[in-house]
Amino acid sequence: MDNLITENLRGFEIKLKTKSGVFSKSGIDAGSKLLIDNMEVSDGTLVADLGCGTGAVGFIAAKLNPSGYVHLLDDHLRSVELAKENADLNNLKNVEVFLSDLFSTAENRTYNLILSNPPQHLGNGFLEDCASECFNHLKPRGVVFWVIQNHLKPVIVRIFEKTFGNCKVVVHGKDHVVLSAKKD
Repeated sequence: MDNLITENLRGFEIKLKTKSGVFSKSGIDAGSKLLIDNMEVSDGTLVADLGCGTGAVGFIAAKLNPSGYVHLLDDHLRSVELAKENADLNNLKNVEVFLSDLFSTAENRTYNLILSNPPQHLGNGFLEDCASECFNHLKPRGVVFWVIQNHLKPVIVRIFEKTFGNCKVVVHGKDHVVLSAKKD
């Protein structure tokens, strides 16, 4: 059964259809809200929302980036279908949604900014692969922002330091932390 929620995030009202079987079906989770509140999006850039779910993070990135473009990527068909419906529901013309295993449909495309609330339950090996793929799909001086559960902070700091050579703690929340890294 579909559920329609309305959220006000960073001064923008967005409507989201959700369904069972999709991450955070009853509303935007606390981690994604923390990421949305603290991500730094420059206008006129190409942004990827990796693991987009229903699209909330990418939609706010699109609203903050009206002269740019946002690609929403997810490997879950139901999420991709909902993200497409939600992009239409919010009349977002600078958003494109792709069914993609990490960046498989992005091929050689590179981004100024990659945003993600990665599926942490898939383990450290997946998170290392995900960080490496983010690095490979960033433009020079591009930035990645991840929101993760607090207890995984040491793991992701180590992965970002190894992959990017740097890691910055953007903000600590109650249960989550937003980390960023830059491709120098």
